[in-house]
Parts: sequence; C-alpha cells; structure tokens
Amino acid sequence: MTKLTKAEIATILKNKNVFIWGARMTGLGAKRYLSANSVNVKGFIDSDPAFKNKTIQGLPVYSPEAFHNSSIKLSIDNLSIVIAVSLKESEIIKQYGGLFENFSFYSFQNDNEPSYTVDILGTCNLKCASCPHSIEDHAVPKGSMSFDIFKNVFDKIMIESPSTTHVSLYSWGEPLLHPHLDRIIDYVHDRNIAVALSSNLSINFKGRLEKIVKSNPDYLKISLSGYYQNTYANTHQGGDIELVKSNMLELRKLMDKYNANFLVDINYHLYIDNAGKNLDMMKKFAEELGFIISTTYALVMPLERVINYINGKPDQTTLDLQKNMLVTIDEGIEASSKTKLPEGECPFRENQININADLTVPVCCTVFERNNLVTNNFLETSFEEININKTKVKLCNECMKYNLPEYNMGFNKSRWKEIAEAKKITDET
Repeated sequence: MTKLTKAEIATILKNKNVFIWGARMTGLGAKRYLSANSVNVKGFIDSDPAFKNKTIQGLPVYSPEAFHNSSIKLSIDNLSIVIAVSLKESEIIKQYGGLFENFSFYSFQNDNEPSYTVDILGTCNLKCASCPHSIEDHAVPKGSMSFDIFKNVFDKIMIESPSTTHVSLYSWGEPLLHPHLDRIIDYVHDRNIAVALSSNLSINFKGRLEKIVKSNPDYLKISLSGYYQNTYANTHQGGDIELVKSNMLELRKLMDKYNANFLVDINYHLYIDNAGKNLDMMKKFAEELGFIISTTYALVMPLERVINYINGKPDQTTLDLQKNMLVTIDEGIEASSKTKLPEGECPFRENQININADLTVPVCCTVFERNNLVTNNFLETSFEEININKTKVKLCNECMKYNLPEYNMGFNKSRWKEIAEAKKITDET
C-alpha cells in the first residue's frame, strides 16, 4: 500500500474516482478533506452490516464483498481506495486485500499525526454501570471547557497537526449539555474539519437541540441499551428512554427542516437482558427514522477498573455488571488475545491524543484516573513532549501484558459472537 501524506494523496487523486474505507467519523473527515481538494469521492466501503443499503451524506456505502460485482469496477474508471480507519488498517488489508487486486490503496493515517478528542464537558447526567461516572468519589474534576479555551486548544491542534481531518468532542462527558456546543461546531467547521459527537440523548434540551442541528455536525453517536424503560434503566442509570425516543423524533424533524445531512448512529450496547425484543424494537424505530443502528458488546470501563479486576481487586459495580454481560471481561480477553498486536505497540497510545475539559491529557482514551496523565496542561505542552511522556506511563506495560489493547479493540469478533450466542437471553419484555 502506498505510504504518503494526506496532501500528497490528494494531489495524486485529484479529479480521480475514490472510495473511502470507513463510513464513520474518520471516513467523514477524509471525505471533507478530499472533496475540498477536488477529489471525486464516489462512496464509502464499510464491513459493518449496519450500513447495508444505506447512503451517507448522499453517497452509497458498499460492503467489501460487493466489489465481487464487476459492475461497480467497470462503471467507474481510475478507481482508488483511501483507508481512513486507523485502528484496523492491517486487518483490512489482510482480510480483504484479495478483493481489490487491481485497485490502488492509500492510507490516510501516515502523516505521523494522531486523531484528537477534546472532552469539552467533564461530567455526565447519567451514571451508567459500565462507565467511570458510576464510580462514587472518583475525584476526577468536573466542569466544562469554555468556548475561548476550546478555540485555543483547537488552534494549537491545527498548528501542530495541520493535516487533521476530524475532531471528536467527547470522551467520558456528555457534550450535548455544553451551552456553546453549536458555536464550537461552527468554529471547527470554519477550518473544514469534521466534528464527531456522542450523547445519551436523555436530555431536556429546551430548544438547544435546534441550534446543534443547524450547525450540522458530521457524526452523532447515540448511546443506549434498550427500548423499554425497565430494561434501559438497568444499564443507563438515571436515563429516561421515552425522553431519548422523543429527542430522536425531534432530531429527525429538525434534520429534515434544515436539510442537515450528518450521520446518526445508534450505538446499542448489548447485554443479556436487552438483546431480544428490546433490540428488535429499537432496530425498527431506527429504520423508521432513517438512522443506522450498530450493536456492540458492552465493556467495563475505564481501563483502571479492568486492571483492578484482573489483579483480584474488583469493585462491586463491576461484579454486578458482569452478571448481565454477554461477554465478560475474562471471556473477552481470552478471545481477543488470540489476535495479538506487535509487541510493545498500542494504537490507542500511538494514534490518539485526548484532551480533558480541564486541559489534562491522559495517556489514551481508555484511562480515566488523573494519575495516568502525560501533562497537566495541553496548551503548555508541545506535541513532541506529549508523545515522549506517553512512553513513560507504567500502566501501559501492565495493560499490554494483559492484552487489553486487543480486548478494547474487540479483536477476534467471531469468537465474541460465539460466546454471546451461548448465553441465555432474558429479554422478553
């Protein structure tokens, strides 16, 4: 595969026909960048069945297998593929390379620049058992990043990583609670950078949702775990699924009103008690709204909780949650460790920079506690210093020893599916 910078790729592919591998935030960022540089993006490629028969921002999404159909190849000249999925690039080439023997491949992850996440709000309105916000007295500061501070953060990102194509405005917090979210989105879009959001959507917006939709973020993930309240409340503690569904209906209405074309991705967390009728009903609801729905086996987060569990010091919330998990911590680690990353490598550490609302920077997106930081102030620390400091975090050695990068990436998904399908689903609501 050709290894070039984004700028070199855009020059080579100018006025040519391109498919982007990856239809979520990294792919949408690549589309913005390539389209702005006169590259003719014909569509997306994504193996996730959630995208079957879907279009994203007016472009079709194909499965890799669809390229067995010679009509796709023969109807479009000068075809090239840009891979925008940074964490799975090697897997894609290994598994699907044979389907695209006559295509030119280009990687959009070779500028030695990471993906950036800015957690603009350091708190959440829910206390989901799988999330660190369920931990009492976690001592992690709450609060939000002001609009002016965000501008300084984003400007620094663009100076140090000028080939950035997308920014995620969430990590552990609930960004749609931020009072100036629409202004933040607009500020990022002014630089032609894609914006990704994630929300539980269990929020009384009081008109603010309209401002957000008008700003037209590129990607919105809605995190939920049920269709009926008695199930949803088990794992999205403090949430109201009827409020969530009402907001989803309003979201569809506002998107139609303002011709907003962002991708709405319902991220459905699978548990023993919600993988039956609840899931079927949510799939039907998503289809009616024209949103995609993707399922994921629930994980225990953050990394510190998982390591405590492995070391024989589990908290009670983790123990209770495991009883409802389709794939437990032990089962997931066992399955994922069959496919190992190269020794000493971790895509989370190497490919991402996460900035908390208080400007601290953790070693990666999976950690939460403030004793695993690489700097206390992003604005006062260079890109080079951050990367050097990442190599000094002792937690990384323990994480890699237990194969937790592979676990958090969900390697060997077929085995995860086998484990889950062997469990008895209790969802009959």
